[in-house]
Amino acid sequence: MTKTYRFFYHYNKQHKKMSVHFRKQCLIVDDVVCNVPCESKWNKTQPNLVMRGFSTDVQIKNNKAYIL
Repeated sequence: MTKTYRFFYHYNKQHKKMSVHFRKQCLIVDDVVCNVPCESKWNKTQPNLVMRGFSTDVQIKNNKAYIL
């Protein structure tokens, strides 16, 4: 079985783009395509809402993140 890792993404207000966090990396992209199940998580501090789940890989193509 392939190992999965926690990911989460949210809107990055400072850059006015999306921020994807995967394997200790912060990727700033224009758009996110999530092909795996994810859930919402509310925080008391910013970012208030993040979408998170488990993934095997995140690929960047044309400044768009594909979560696989």
